[in-house]
Amino acid sequence: MANESRERSSGGGIASWLAGALIGAVGGATLALLTTPKSGDEVRGVIKKTAKDVPERMGELVDDSLDLYASALNYCQLVVEEQTVRLKQAVAAGKLAAAKRREELELGGGAVLPFQHK
Repeated sequence: MANESRERSSGGGIASWLAGALIGAVGGATLALLTTPKSGDEVRGVIKKTAKDVPERMGELVDDSLDLYASALNYCQLVVEEQTVRLKQAVAAGKLAAAKRREELELGGGAVLPFQHK
């Protein structure tokens, strides 16, 4: 029961935050337009120019985002490959050390083990 109420309240919190952000953005834009020192024609011209530039800017944003995603993916792939190589080297070194120790124990039957006393 407590988990369900927490899930509902966190979902409501996000919706409230988004609504507040949207209202704040619209209010800020309205205030900026009302207090601008430009005339109405100038403001409409700027708005039209900005509206015409939006598709181009969105295309650039999408391209930049895809480039960033590809770079991050390549970096992650390199890190995983590097860690895989390091792990394989560590396993190989461990196997070699174990084989050497096993050989020492088999050949030198009188050798003292680390947990034995002389």
